[in-house]
Formats: sequence, structure tokens, C-alpha cells
Amino acid sequence: MLDAAVFDFGGTLFHGDDAVERAVDARYREMCERDYEIDRETFDDLTARTGERFAERYHGDHRRFELGRYTELFFEVWGRDAPREDIEALDRVFWETRLDAESLSEDAESVLRHCRDHDLFVGAITNGNKLMTNRRLAAAGLADAFDLVLTSAEIEAEKSTVEPFEIFLDRTGFRGENCLMVGDRVDEDTWAAEVGMTTVQVTAHATPPVGDVREPDDIVETLGEVEPVIDDLA
Repeated sequence: MLDAAVFDFGGTLFHGDDAVERAVDARYREMCERDYEIDRETFDDLTARTGERFAERYHGDHRRFELGRYTELFFEVWGRDAPREDIEALDRVFWETRLDAESLSEDAESVLRHCRDHDLFVGAITNGNKLMTNRRLAAAGLADAFDLVLTSAEIEAEKSTVEPFEIFLDRTGFRGENCLMVGDRVDEDTWAAEVGMTTVQVTAHATPPVGDVREPDDIVETLGEVEPVIDDLA
């Protein structure tokens, strides 16, 4: 028996193959416009080093989506100071560009309708903040598509731990065994198995793991292939 289907956002319902590259370009342009003297080669080197250190320091930490958190570390790696206004502006232009470059999966609306056809509770658990989440949903016309949306910043817990899934069950009253978690990351979304949820990894736009891996119950290439899984469980 299946009561609920829960979805990840980035890499699952939403994706953008060059979204990160566009966002990095936008951040570099913003730095130049703010008169930071940095050539592109140095910027790219700092970006790579900051990314590695950011993953080491903040993976699994809900604070990584606080505005300015990444750019603070960028300037720390660079060994320079920057005013708070610049730090937040550089983070903001990155996220706005990245989110605007993403698109809704071609199978997303069909899969969400399929859930409703089975009278399922439709939820989402996403690592991010409310601003990011609302921007995605509004742009895709999905503001009312979910019965419950949990963001890591709101609940102060990330999907690389079991806590978000426990919170979902606490808020809905469902049993884990009667819920399906659909996502792209085997170091985040598949942690739902720890509370008994069935897990499905969608690989088409999957992000490589950087943390502890939990193997999924099912692996599909596209989001549309989740529909038969729902049929089997419902």
C-alpha cells in the first residue's frame, strides 16, 4: 500500500545541464562590475578550491544555503575581505541565474498527475531555502502541486541525514513503509530508506555523491519511468 510519493527538486523534478556554468559566469561578471581585480583563470581556480572546501565543511549542514555562505568562503580562500553587501549580492546573482537556467523535467507534470490519479499525498523534501523553493515552484506553475514541501533551511536538517524523512513522517502521520522517495542523489535522497521508505534514484541528471551512500531500491533513467514503480506499489 502506498500513501505518499515524495520528490526531490534539483536533478529530479528540475534540471539545467549548464545552469551551474551560467551561474558561475554571472558571479564573475558581477565581481568585475564591483571592481574586484581578478582575472578569469584566477577566479576559476578559486572557484574550484572553494567548491572542494565548501563540500568538506558544509555537506550535510543546512546552513550552506544561507545567503552569502559560499561567497564568504570564496573570499576566505582568496585571502581577501569583502563588505557584506557584496557577499550577499554575489550569492544572490549566482542562485537567481542558476534557478532561472533550470527547467521542469518533461515528465514532471505527468508523474505528479499520476500520483493524484492514485490519490497519493504528494510531498517534496529539498535541500535549500524557502526563497529558492518558491522561485522554482512559481516559475514552473507548481505552487499548489504539493501537499507538503520541506526545505532543509526551514527544518534545519539536510537529506544527507535521516532527520528530514523523520520530520516528514511526523508531520504527515504516515508510516515509512507506505511512502516512496524519488530523487537523484544516493548520498541524500536514499537516506529515506532509514525510516522504511522505498527509494528510487533517477539517473538522467544525477549529481555524483560526496557523502555516505545508501543504495536505492530501484534505479530508473528518467522521471517518467517512476510511474510503473508507483503502479506496482499503489
